[in-house]
Amino acid sequence: MGDNTRPDPEAWLAELPKEAHRDQPAEKFARTTRPINEFVSAGILVALVTAVSFLIEPFTGYLPIALLYLLLVVAVGLKLSQGPVLALAAISALLWNFLFIPPHFTFYIDKLEDAMMFAMFFVVALAMGHLTSGLRLSETAERRRERRTAALYELAHQAAFATDLDTGLRAAVRMIESIFGARAALLLRQKDHTLSRVTHPASSFTLSETEESRAGWAFTHKMPAGRFTNTLPDSEALHLPLQARTAVMGVLSVRPSSVKSFDPSERELLEAFAVLIGLILEKDHVVEALKRAEILEASERLRRALLDSVSHELKTPLSAVRAGIDALTKQTGDDKKQATLREVQSAVRRLHRVINNLLDMTRIETGVVEPKLDWCNVGELIRAAIELAGDALHEHRVVIEADEALPMLKLDQPLLEQCLSNLLINAAGWSKPGTTITARAVLDGDKLVLSVLDEGKGLNESDLAHLFEKFYRAADARPGGTGLGLSIVEGLVRAHGGTVDAANRDTGGAEFTLTIPVEAMRVDTVEDLA
Repeated sequence: MGDNTRPDPEAWLAELPKEAHRDQPAEKFARTTRPINEFVSAGILVALVTAVSFLIEPFTGYLPIALLYLLLVVAVGLKLSQGPVLALAAISALLWNFLFIPPHFTFYIDKLEDAMMFAMFFVVALAMGHLTSGLRLSETAERRRERRTAALYELAHQAAFATDLDTGLRAAVRMIESIFGARAALLLRQKDHTLSRVTHPASSFTLSETEESRAGWAFTHKMPAGRFTNTLPDSEALHLPLQARTAVMGVLSVRPSSVKSFDPSERELLEAFAVLIGLILEKDHVVEALKRAEILEASERLRRALLDSVSHELKTPLSAVRAGIDALTKQTGDDKKQATLREVQSAVRRLHRVINNLLDMTRIETGVVEPKLDWCNVGELIRAAIELAGDALHEHRVVIEADEALPMLKLDQPLLEQCLSNLLINAAGWSKPGTTITARAVLDGDKLVLSVLDEGKGLNESDLAHLFEKFYRAADARPGGTGLGLSIVEGLVRAHGGTVDAANRDTGGAEFTLTIPVEAMRVDTVEDLA
């Protein structure tokens, strides 16, 4: 049903004023000769009515003749422009007075009622001429709006609802060529939001380097440029930005024949076409972005499920391996075997940390990490974190800098132990054996500041922005590891409502700082607990 009622672009083209398709000299000639022809036509018509009036005046008298002239004014006003119509109204009034109102062949009127009739006829004729020509102009403007709406609808139908974007853009270019008799080219925005220097395959001509730069100006400044504009008017083509709701999606370049120009209505329609094409491109961009987001979300869910499943499946056999190694350690007295078992135990602990990291990352990403706050001693928290780090610190000297007078703080101790442990293991991995690693705790108002400082080679400036990303590993990182330790720290601290920062120390090495809002135990609270 919709296909039967769709506007035909060829019919739209046929209804355009013919002068819109002529060359420039022809347009100027048409604009000059059309008013002359209308005045000549008006003169011929008033002469015919006058001749008819002479024939019927003996039978009707001179008063009905005025009605014939008024009828002529109304009829002509529906066809001719305002100037000829008003001129015809004035001439009709004068001819009626000169030829038919007694005394004949003079403008003198001896009767008062005839003078009143002449005055009223003159005023009514001018008013009728003005109104009818105004109605004609309104009708012409309305038809132009209807044709513009029909053309835009046709473009939307062919381009926006095409099976793919390329087909839609080809339909749009063909329609522009059909309606405006001009060549069209499209330069689209690339993924990096710059304008492509290669015309789209749907284009019907190729832009030169000069025209490409001018199209780039229109894209950058979001303004029309080139031919028929005040910006770079010596261009071969008119360049219109494809302005969508949020951004400019490219440039539409239209190159008419060497002698053709666009009248204001055509220029307005071209700009409307450019906006519609921009919206079509934006729609396609949004659809593609949604598809990519859905694919990424599905793959992320699958990855989390896989990590969670694998991690849980590995923990059961790993526990059995650890129990078996502990039993062998107690039963074996050989020093070489004991050394081998200790290496296996160390490897098992590292594997256990990796599995725990995977599980922790899954918990953080699914949003199930909720701190369970309870009163704890900061010194005990740090010592527990050092113990949790285990043999990763056995080649380093660990120093604790924490004020013994620190009050009890309300924290989730297991989560913060995990954070500090990861930072300590990270510091050990980037420090030479025998160096010092410092764990520092300071209460700053209502915030607990925990820091881990090492004496390693420090952080690369290029790594600072990515340290806490999942699976990120520096280019010079030692073999092994998953790149999850610091991202887990950031997730757990964020769950506490805190922040984590990394920086290089002035004396060498790196410093990681956790800033966590806490509630300190007051004296009256201690008395209540006692």
